[in-house]
Amino acid sequence: MSTTFNPFGLKPVYHPSGLDRAVPFVGTNTYNPGTTYTAPYSLSSGQSFFQYTPVALTASGQLTIAAQAAASTTVGRVYGSFDGVEYTNSDGRRSVAKYASKTTLDASTQIIFWIFQDPQLVYEIQCNGSVTTAAIGTQYNFDTTAGSLVTSGTAIGVGGAGFSTTALLATAVAAGAQGQVRVVGLGREVAYPAGSNNSWGDTYTIVQVQIANNMFAAASVSI
Repeated sequence: MSTTFNPFGLKPVYHPSGLDRAVPFVGTNTYNPGTTYTAPYSLSSGQSFFQYTPVALTASGQLTIAAQAAASTTVGRVYGSFDGVEYTNSDGRRSVAKYASKTTLDASTQIIFWIFQDPQLVYEIQCNGSVTTAAIGTQYNFDTTAGSLVTSGTAIGVGGAGFSTTALLATAVAAGAQGQVRVVGLGREVAYPAGSNNSWGDTYTIVQVQIANNMFAAASVSI
């Protein structure tokens, strides 16, 4: 049973086609808006991109962190899930990392992001609460609790490792409303405590989702 809340962001797990598009450098696309931007990203002070952070694009094409909730079918749309970044640091050394802070990126050049952004990808994410099979086909927004927001994450030691701790709200949006993701099944992620099975109705259920408010597909409201 998933009895411990230990969110891990918006983690890609498979593609409905059966092609292996949930694997880094196979399922990811590079994102670099061109040489016109000195900073091809938009972060607030203290923010970072962590592996599996839900991301979006600004009106000017800069990569940013996705909104907690879908404001409408055209506002707050999700681009995909962050998987890493390449950049040239202030010493002129080319670096590759699974996360990067605003401070690091501000001091870097030649930035290229790696993003999972195929609209059909299926992801896993942990809910901050219990959900049942009634969740299938319904839509949800990201969690609003400190520590499991879209901006939340943890850097691990040194070497560029950092992981999102984004979770999903356990309450679906209303029928006819727009959510950020749609539940399509039960997560197969190993549950917590370690070695236990994830099941519907667990205290902190892990679910499989697709992005419902996707920038590359027509938004579809909750049923």
